[in-house]
Amino acid sequence: MIRRAIQLLDERTGIKALAAHLLDEPITGGARWAYVFGSALLGSFMVQAVTGVALMTSYAPSEKTAWASVHFIQFQQAGGWLVRGLHHFGAQAMVILLGAHLAQVALFGAYKKPREVTWWLGLGLLAVTLGFALTGYLLPWDQKGYWASRVATNIAGTVPLVGEATQRLLQGGPEYGSLTLTRFYTLHVAVLPALLVGLVAAHVALFRRHGVTPPPKADPSRVDAFFPKQLFKDVVAVGAVVAVVFVLSICEHGAPLDAPADPSSDYPARPEWYFLALFQLLKYFHGPLEIVGTVVLPAVVGVYFFALPLLDVRDGTALRGRVKPLLPLLVVGAGAVGLTVKARADDARDATFQQERAKADVRAEVAARLAMDGVPPEGPLAMLARSPELRGPELFDRHCAACHTLGGHGSEEERTAPALDGWSTEAWILQMLHDPDGDTRFGRTPYKGEMPSMDVKPADADDTWSPMSADDMKAAAAFLALEGDAPGVAPPAGSLRADAARVERGREIVKSRCTSCHLFEGSGDDGGQGLAPELSGYGSHAWVRTQIANPASKETYREGAVDPEGEAAPAPGVGRRMPRFDGELSPAEIDLLATWVLGEARR
Repeated sequence: MIRRAIQLLDERTGIKALAAHLLDEPITGGARWAYVFGSALLGSFMVQAVTGVALMTSYAPSEKTAWASVHFIQFQQAGGWLVRGLHHFGAQAMVILLGAHLAQVALFGAYKKPREVTWWLGLGLLAVTLGFALTGYLLPWDQKGYWASRVATNIAGTVPLVGEATQRLLQGGPEYGSLTLTRFYTLHVAVLPALLVGLVAAHVALFRRHGVTPPPKADPSRVDAFFPKQLFKDVVAVGAVVAVVFVLSICEHGAPLDAPADPSSDYPARPEWYFLALFQLLKYFHGPLEIVGTVVLPAVVGVYFFALPLLDVRDGTALRGRVKPLLPLLVVGAGAVGLTVKARADDARDATFQQERAKADVRAEVAARLAMDGVPPEGPLAMLARSPELRGPELFDRHCAACHTLGGHGSEEERTAPALDGWSTEAWILQMLHDPDGDTRFGRTPYKGEMPSMDVKPADADDTWSPMSADDMKAAAAFLALEGDAPGVAPPAGSLRADAARVERGREIVKSRCTSCHLFEGSGDDGGQGLAPELSGYGSHAWVRTQIANPASKETYREGAVDPEGEAAPAPGVGRRMPRFDGELSPAEIDLLATWVLGEARR
């Protein structure tokens, strides 16, 4: 029955003749592993086509939805991470295989007459493949793809005469946005695939017309049919490539996804490894010479590749007689490898880049975790803007790190205000009571000398003043630490909330011993010239929020705590009094900063 069905199909389609045409292709010089690159490329392209269609079913190409849809594919859709991984590493496999294929063709002299057009079509395939990589970069709309694509379109903008128009055409306007994403998506899923299919068809047709170019020392009398020997080698090569792509996808659990694209951020942009050589090259050309790196040298390399069949016109394919025309190819290859290695080495030695890269990785991890609860309709940036874990460090670096240090933020050498690690915990308060002028407390501030040590009697104190005992100091510290135990804020590390009697004793000590300078629940002698802070709610979110907004408010340090306008700069190593930030930060930003400071201080 099966034989009859095949016969009927053959009568109507000629499938047997087609199969014979494909499988009986003569391989002059015999089947070789060197000939597998073309089939391996076709196999990689099929992986890209299948996984690309699968990704399209869940991808939403817009500025507010692209990252969220890719996050859904990567972290929530069943098998989505594997599909992304196959597509990601399959693209890199295509670049590697194309480079290897072109090198093999050049070494074998397969670009020589009458195969010049076949060579040029191969160059076209290389350009289209790099176009796939470039346009695919942007589609996740994450930081890495966004900034790398901006670099690429900026380079396109440097081309004389047509550069600006080309850049605007790609971007869909003067700036990146949803229209940019739509155009890159259209190129990636429609225009470039159509070009690739056409080039592959023409390339294969011409290859079949002229046949393989055997190595110079191959036996011309030996001729193998494509089936079974060469087909076996091709199938093994395709299987090996697909297996490697599968293994990489599984080991990396898909493809990387950076934080959502943020045009206002400072991101350490780097392209994928196959564009790193060009990225490194651009470092050596500045100002008016920039066009040399962006246009002139790449154009020279392109012209050389195109002209190679016209330069090498001597008879024969022996490598010894083709050294001169192939020497630039060797220089280009060695230069690309050298520049790539140099770029990697420079980044490895660049402490600033490594620090920025670490921050970007943290941002990506937090964004991925937050998105598991859903991305708001306003887009992923709105989600990140509401995250204390992300916005807190940014706000602290911008507004607080010039004076304070906390959680690795700020410079200890340049610090002019208290170190905030452990702030408002029992241990921090105990040290403050013992040595308020210590280096990590008020030692570098205008408040130095304002507060006495509570367990050492000052030289100028009268007989009514007595040092606090160790137990009294611990009780006071326990009580003050619990004042910051507000809803939604982690309790101070090591607090003894269970020891109610001890905490109550601390409360009485604070009321009797501290209100000569401090306010407590709004009352006190104000003997500290308006500087000693309110201790009721000390360390709570409300207290911290008020202190950031306006330290001169009655709820915290009160009048005199803020730098007056026009005050002369303090002496070196001595900080100013804390400024108010309610004019620089929005209420929401102050809330985020207060939440992060408390969480980081009590970690």
